Amino acid sequence: MKNIKRITTIALSICILSATSCKKDDDTITDPIDQLPPATQTGENTFGYLVNGDAVAVTNTRKITAIYQQNQLQLGGGLTNDEIDIDITMFVGGPLEKNVSYSLVKLSKYTDFNIIDKCKYDIEDAYQGSIMFSNVDNQNFILSGTFEFSTVADNCEDVKITEGRFDVKYTP
Repeated sequence: MKNIKRITTIALSICILSATSCKKDDDTITDPIDQLPPATQTGENTFGYLVNGDAVAVTNTRKITAIYQQNQLQLGGGLTNDEIDIDITMFVGGPLEKNVSYSLVKLSKYTDFNIIDKCKYDIEDAYQGSIMFSNVDNQNFILSGTFEFSTVADNCEDVKITEGRFDVKYTP
């Protein structure tokens, strides 16, 4: 009987210790870059970026757009609440090339950045920015790459989009 009590006490102690064990503060992800989707090139349908240092990872694939037809690209992603949405539409003038930096200021036909406090940032307001494709797979319809830009709008906060990354299957 003493053995059963001892085993029960030990088992109960293990359960209590397991239930009350605390997670260390260093187990949480504090680096915003680590909160972004991984930089892949296999058509994982990922889209993420930092807005003034804060991570935005688009997890709803319905909010990711990728259409590439007749040398025109529409690429975008946003959160489900529409508070943050990036839509880049650009006419390339030829096939997309890997490892070429395309300006988002001069080559974009239209770019719409709804980012903070319902402010709308148009391409005319972007004063720097580029997009680069690390993978252009026209057989499997995959586009992967990085982007960044800075923009301003009247009566709105200046915005810096950095560490932008995408790995999408596009509609041809």
